[in-house]
Amino acid sequence: MPTVTFPGRPLASYPVLSAFYKLFYSCTIIARLPVWIFSYALFPRTRPHSRWSFKQSIMLRFLTESVYMISRTQTPTPLSLEPGKDKERWEKLDPFPKDVYRGPLDSASVEPSTIGGKWYPAKPTDFGAIGTVLLHIHGGGFVVGTGRTDQDGIMAELFIKHGKVGYIFAPQYRLSCRPESAPFPAALQDSLTSYLYFVRTLGIPASNITISGDSAGGNLVIGLLRYLAEYGAELNIPQPKSAVILCPWAAPAKSLWPEFVVTSNPNFRTDYLGIELCRWGAATYIRDVPPEHPYITPLGHPFKTSVPMLVTFGSAEILVIDGLEWVKEMERVEGNEIETYIEPDAPHDTLLVGHILGFEESSAEVARKMGEFIRQYA
Repeated sequence: MPTVTFPGRPLASYPVLSAFYKLFYSCTIIARLPVWIFSYALFPRTRPHSRWSFKQSIMLRFLTESVYMISRTQTPTPLSLEPGKDKERWEKLDPFPKDVYRGPLDSASVEPSTIGGKWYPAKPTDFGAIGTVLLHIHGGGFVVGTGRTDQDGIMAELFIKHGKVGYIFAPQYRLSCRPESAPFPAALQDSLTSYLYFVRTLGIPASNITISGDSAGGNLVIGLLRYLAEYGAELNIPQPKSAVILCPWAAPAKSLWPEFVVTSNPNFRTDYLGIELCRWGAATYIRDVPPEHPYITPLGHPFKTSVPMLVTFGSAEILVIDGLEWVKEMERVEGNEIETYIEPDAPHDTLLVGHILGFEESSAEVARKMGEFIRQYA
């Protein structure tokens, strides 16, 4: 196994230097723009993927550079427990008694905390007749994302419009980046708090609940399923009806291996994640536990669960390589029920960024597959 290296904080992440770096790097993007336009328009073979359009190619390039700049400067995502413009759709969740946060969730340095979350399209008025409800845990490498409309509203619309999902709740879990700096197991504690809010506070039958998550959120869904499989019976926590795991980050620890491990990925050119975001997320999330901890790195640590799972990936994304290996490991466990959908020619998480990159129909199809799967087990 390659040596794990925890990178230090880059100079470009300090406030004054960060502003200068963003200005400088934005100028380099503008300077390179004519070259990209000329190349992708006149020489289609230079596009990241042979079947991508000019728009898809140029927009992926923009997004790749933007993600790099945000990650290099480690631009923090401030979290607020105030409703703001979300108003009555915002809910504040207090942690449950500490006894329910056992084993890997019991940490001397990271305590369960109050979090918030948003309902889509509105907060239900009758939880007894709510039908199927989706608990969606957002992605963002453990360092960005809020679950609010400005970042996850488009995804929620796809779930509702094409997946025919009724109600969605997106928790705003703690991030491992500055200013809060909440490493593992904070986000997983908050995921459990959100699920307990459903089954204990609201009294929603577990048979009506599907849990889902994209990217790092998919990693957290896997961790939550493992926790419910290992501790659910003794804590009297029921299993959800089903789970949808969208392009999960199955091996965060690998981002701390030498850089060539990431750049040698066959999909490196056709994805926007790059090196910096993954290393930033992995380095800040993994602190006082081994990088190969099973609740952090699912790959290599299969487990048995009674919850049927739909796992999706883009065929052109970085995470599909490790992700499909994890799926194979899980399929070999007797009793596990897993359905896999590979989004053709797609980069990472088009449900989140497909409207930017020009993958609208492709992302809509993922949402339709998701809805069909949920209704299959409803």
